[in-house]
Amino acid sequence: MSKTPDLTDRLIRQKSAPALFSKGQSDYEAGNVTSVTRRGNLLNAEVMDNADQPYRVRVGFEQGCLTSVTCSCADDKSEWCEHIVATLLVVMRQPETIQERPTLEQLLAQLNRAQIQGLVQELVKQRPEIIDEIDYYITLNNEIISPIQSPNNQRPSPINPAPFRQQARDILYEGMRYFESLDGEDDPVTEELLDLIDNIQGLIEIGESYNALIVLEAIASACAADWDRVEQYGIESDEIVTAVDEAIAEAILSESLSSREVEQWRSRLKILQEEWSTEFPLSLESLSEGWDEPHLVQALQGTLSEPGIAENSSPNAFPDLVLIRLKILDRQERYQEYLNLAKAQGKIKQYLTMLGSLGRTTEAMEAARTQMKTMEEALSLGQTLRSNGEVSPALEVGVMGLKLRGDSQYKLASWTADLAEELGNTEVELEARKSAFYDNPTSRDYFKIKELAGENWFKYQPNLLNSLREHKIWNKTEVKVDIFLSEGLIDEAIAAVEGFGSYEIELVHRVMDAAIKHRPDWVIETAQPLAESILDRKKSEFYNQAIDWLKKVRAAYIQKEQWTRWKTYRQELLQIHARKHKFRGMLEDRGLD
Repeated sequence: MSKTPDLTDRLIRQKSAPALFSKGQSDYEAGNVTSVTRRGNLLNAEVMDNADQPYRVRVGFEQGCLTSVTCSCADDKSEWCEHIVATLLVVMRQPETIQERPTLEQLLAQLNRAQIQGLVQELVKQRPEIIDEIDYYITLNNEIISPIQSPNNQRPSPINPAPFRQQARDILYEGMRYFESLDGEDDPVTEELLDLIDNIQGLIEIGESYNALIVLEAIASACAADWDRVEQYGIESDEIVTAVDEAIAEAILSESLSSREVEQWRSRLKILQEEWSTEFPLSLESLSEGWDEPHLVQALQGTLSEPGIAENSSPNAFPDLVLIRLKILDRQERYQEYLNLAKAQGKIKQYLTMLGSLGRTTEAMEAARTQMKTMEEALSLGQTLRSNGEVSPALEVGVMGLKLRGDSQYKLASWTADLAEELGNTEVELEARKSAFYDNPTSRDYFKIKELAGENWFKYQPNLLNSLREHKIWNKTEVKVDIFLSEGLIDEAIAAVEGFGSYEIELVHRVMDAAIKHRPDWVIETAQPLAESILDRKKSEFYNQAIDWLKKVRAAYIQKEQWTRWKTYRQELLQIHARKHKFRGMLEDRGLD
């Protein structure tokens, strides 16, 4: 069984706002997490609050790493709410209280067919609405698992589209109710519709592309009829329309339609466009061109007079349609036609990657040297070559790619550096890690560069430090502290954590520990207000934090040889907070005399 998630206070603080962390800690200490159960790699918890019903928290994990964290409350899901915080604190600090329960698979394994049928019938009796979900699931899976085979090459019996239409309609109605009852910023409508459309890809992949067309039309029809129910809440249809359009185009190009069927589908798509006030350009273009358009035929045969023409130009005005064609050719193992079309359309990434996948390494390397233009193309080819065991050519591609344009510098540089390390090529590894650090600085790369540079470290250090100083991204605070402290740059480390006292608590403590000898005044000026703000809020559960800040104040006064001033300040605190008996006791117990 996978171990429970690896959690730290710091991780939980990073994922939640300070106020939410405080509320969550209060819920934890008050015992508001009434139960935590584990079923396989899923934790479920109930957290009592002021609501009539407990909030339900679900935590998914795999090999100690969190994979999903959700709560039934309406708080902003971009940050962990107090109920999630409280649950994770229980998991981290009281793992012995977690109740082990069987997984769904284990439970069902104890039942025979009749018992399972009885269970489903009882669930439908209690929740009648799930019958439509069952209908949808069975209809789709029966098609995928056992596709209908018809004699005499006739088209198989069409799938019943009703469950899919109802599924799309339910998503829209449930989305409307969600937006009416909750004040969240999630968009379950788009997410669930995209999942529904993605499921239909299974029909296309097993050769049931005509049935996929029928189902996709049903989904689009339901959306066209009821989209106004969610549109009033600001939900845009663009992403869904694009997904439907691409899926229909793929189904059309995967199916041999008669001229009569082509006209029928063109008419149906135009009606859908009018009903939904949108357009399906890829689908209509796929009906017009099919696979018989003259320029396309030449491209597939590799006989175009000007191969390697620029992307987005003739023979096809829709570049996304090219990618759909390539996907179909790959699925049908028509690899040479794939290469011809990719080259003719300037799809260099796909062209190079296919050459590598086919083991045509020499051709791939020659094409890479003359046609590769972006880091993304280099990374795709390099990864393909490496997976085929062609590690030396893969490294060469990585080195070439770092000189190209693109938005994948860190990803490509890190990949190249790791491969170079594996091959023992320290020169390439050094240059790749520098490239990675300049784009996205990490402590690992910095110290690795220092190790690789050896006696030449002085040549690289100034530029690396300047690059780090110039990075303004907020989540690089820990990296800056690690590196600045390691280099004895105390003032730089102080600047990195300035203003983070109540947020990056552990980092500020680290900097203070290093700064006490060199900047004791800064330690006092920073730690005193943080301790006093906690005491002023009269939150006894946070007195431990206040004591930790006061320890730094005391150490700084001692460093300044101002013991009397510390004693005076301590006495002032005791007078001001005379009624806080818990604080007074902690001050004495912790040796802060």
